[in-house]
Amino acid sequence: MSPESHYAISQIAVTLTGFIAILVAVQPKDHQFSRLAVVTILGTTVGALLFSFIPELLFGILERKLAWQISCGFFGLYHLALIINHQARQLQFKRNTPVQLVIVILSLFPVVGLKLTVGLGFLISFADKIFFLGLLWCIFIPLYLFGRIVLENTREDKS
Repeated sequence: MSPESHYAISQIAVTLTGFIAILVAVQPKDHQFSRLAVVTILGTTVGALLFSFIPELLFGILERKLAWQISCGFFGLYHLALIINHQARQLQFKRNTPVQLVIVILSLFPVVGLKLTVGLGFLISFADKIFFLGLLWCIFIPLYLFGRIVLENTREDKS
């Protein structure tokens, strides 16, 4: 994937972060958004923003293979820390809805697992695609949570 596609992801991450900040700032006092959802959205969007620049920065100082290993490895660890933090703050793994459970499982195995695999030196030829998948996933999660926040805070039409 080209650096331009990584930068496009960073722009989407900044936009999502801005929307969430505006929503949190104007939320009514009697109906506040879930802190867990807001923290998760900020964690994933900030991760997408920061990690979209890491490979290009490392390419200038390291051999390409090592730069991808470091980029994917640290990105995988960051993403894993976000999942652990979210699940620990939620207090019970069983509190996940079926959709949330599928997202957690898909986050752990294909997304985080592949990034950590590249970090360990395997699948290097697919590193750019795996890294881009991680960036996309870090945009999908806040979009999903943003959608839930919007839907939970709108009323149904009585037509």
